[in-house]
Amino acid sequence: MWKPTLFLTLFIALISLSVVALDRNIPPQHLPWKQLNPEAPLGFSTKSQFLRMSLSSSDICMDMARDAAAFNSIPADPKITPSVCGWETARVVYGSDNGTLKPGEANMQCPLAVGAYMWLREVNALAQKHLGSELKKIHHVGTYSCRRQNGNSSGQWSEHAFANAWDITGFELKDGRLISVKTDWQGKDKKRRKFLRDARNKACKIFRVTLSPDYNAAHHDHFHVDMGPSNACR
Repeated sequence: MWKPTLFLTLFIALISLSVVALDRNIPPQHLPWKQLNPEAPLGFSTKSQFLRMSLSSSDICMDMARDAAAFNSIPADPKITPSVCGWETARVVYGSDNGTLKPGEANMQCPLAVGAYMWLREVNALAQKHLGSELKKIHHVGTYSCRRQNGNSSGQWSEHAFANAWDITGFELKDGRLISVKTDWQGKDKKRRKFLRDARNKACKIFRVTLSPDYNAAHHDHFHVDMGPSNACR
């Protein structure tokens, strides 16, 4: 006759063996208990790995950003304000070997910065795949703005208030073409439309929130990405 304690022991042993097998045979980007690797391809667990990192000591993320092979960023000075706005730990992001920021660098909370690094790599690959040219610059309108959501005078604070959100307006290729969210999202060029939608979809696998022109009229000319507590892909 089976004894409950024996059954429980065998069950735990089976689960343990299964976890070991998974750990050895499945790429780490698909396993939520593994640490995020910014150099790895995107996986099923990339977002959950980001979340776990965001809840850990900021030193882990800052060391990860510092050691990223092709990332051009430095620690940002803390920004302390009389309101809730600002940050204690962030990075000044210039870009990477896969593209630089235009018109210039941006302050980003560290998980957002690492996400930007990974996304630049994905966007560069998509540019080559769909448009036959590498990414040169990513056009943006900044990260930090001490304001509430939707510009309201009251209500929830925007993630921009903490340099935890980033607005992107277009992608400049090495062959000189500019792919504009405003012009090309619904434009006549199918390759440009496909590129922009795939870039949005890749962002959804990295950032907690990704909003595109599909979300509402306020986003008709840019992508919004952030690492806030919400979770959305539109």
